Amino acid sequence: MLPRTSLARRLWAASAVLLASAVSVKAVRGSQKPYLPQAPAYREKGRPEAPVVIVEFSDLQCPACRFAVGTLKDLLKLYGRDTLLIFKHYPLHQHLLAWPAAVAAECAGRQGRFWDLHDLLYDKQADWAPAPPPEAQTSSPKPGSPQDFLPYARSLGLDMTAFEACLKDPAIGPLIKADVKDGDDHWVLSTPTFFINGKRFVGARQLSEGGVPWIDKILNKK
Repeated sequence: MLPRTSLARRLWAASAVLLASAVSVKAVRGSQKPYLPQAPAYREKGRPEAPVVIVEFSDLQCPACRFAVGTLKDLLKLYGRDTLLIFKHYPLHQHLLAWPAAVAAECAGRQGRFWDLHDLLYDKQADWAPAPPPEAQTSSPKPGSPQDFLPYARSLGLDMTAFEACLKDPAIGPLIKADVKDGDDHWVLSTPTFFINGKRFVGARQLSEGGVPWIDKILNKK
């Protein structure tokens, strides 16, 4: 058995180590920048000063993302002016039409119609992104083109000259890449992934089951 003085010294040393570790962790956390998502105004919906900020990382070709649209709209309707939604593109590599769809949505956004094309592409997803037949799954399909979405833009009454010129604009790609990097930096691994005031929810089920109590907590509701 250790003498009392030796035991006391060891206990003091252990406490000092724990305290130093706690201070170190606090310092690291304090040095991290808060998550301040940015996106073009046309990809935001709600009041900029709203107390609840919902950031969505989504893929326009993703079936699970399409399924989550209704859940997200219900949340926005429930909390109204207390929410701000920010959409972030996160096209998955296996979805060959996801990137061109994102480009098309950006170009619709330049005409103030991002959400219109967003909703239309999800509504018609089975038409423009049908599941490949089994025999095609072993081949190497070619990636799609933003030109594939001209009929949808035309159906919305967009200025087609401006829209087609936008599809070729080299500035569009970096906007989408910036979203992807933002998602990677925040460990987005699948779509849709949502952050509500920084708290992560993956998929429609987590958003539905966990989003309401979390938002109520933010708003101090019971």
